[in-house]
Amino acid sequence: MRIAYATTAVALYVKDFAVVAVDGRINKVGPLISGHKSGCKLYVADGKVAILAGLTEEPDSGFDSVAIFHNVLNRSTSPAQAADLVQQRIQQALPTALQVFQKKNPAAFEARAQGESQLLVVGMDTSGDVQVSRRSVPYQPGHPAERDDSTGTADHVGVALIGDTTAIDLDLIRLQKTNGWEGMGNPDDLEKLARRFIALEVLAKPMQVGPPISMVLADTNGIHWVEPGACKE
Repeated sequence: MRIAYATTAVALYVKDFAVVAVDGRINKVGPLISGHKSGCKLYVADGKVAILAGLTEEPDSGFDSVAIFHNVLNRSTSPAQAADLVQQRIQQALPTALQVFQKKNPAAFEARAQGESQLLVVGMDTSGDVQVSRRSVPYQPGHPAERDDSTGTADHVGVALIGDTTAIDLDLIRLQKTNGWEGMGNPDDLEKLARRFIALEVLAKPMQVGPPISMVLADTNGIHWVEPGACKE
């Protein structure tokens, strides 16, 4: 059983580039979080990067988010289309995966039953602008899935978060109140800020979120590794 529970991922973006970062802790889940290891949570293909927070793998049911990413990202013309297709695949596979997970780990399932799988896909759209697409698939039947697509602009830093982000949300409020975004329109500043955001969440919830950080830069030339972390280039 592997579940990337409490994954923290952030995308910071403007019109022509985006910085995407994620923590590297994969928790071993039984009745409780019983241990952890480092693992890559970024999937890169065809000029796009994708991350899934929540249940990412249930081998006994055949559910594997990496296999879904592999099958979808190379056949998609835009981040939004990729996110839609991944969301559809997860919606089809998740009910059976959750049934298996519940049977094997009833206490852990009960604690997470109101949760959801959250998806983040980042890349360039057909116009050459950064597009950031987020999707959600609730664990509870009947709860609506969510869909959000954003395009970067030249004069504003966009922020997209998935997973555990309570500490980041508080820092975003501080940045907004103090004009902390001023001048942050270059990769170096956004890379530093992305590291800060992930580090804040690690400090806030060290049992759920942890190093190493993996980070990429997305622009018109594709996806470039800034900090591989637990991922291999």
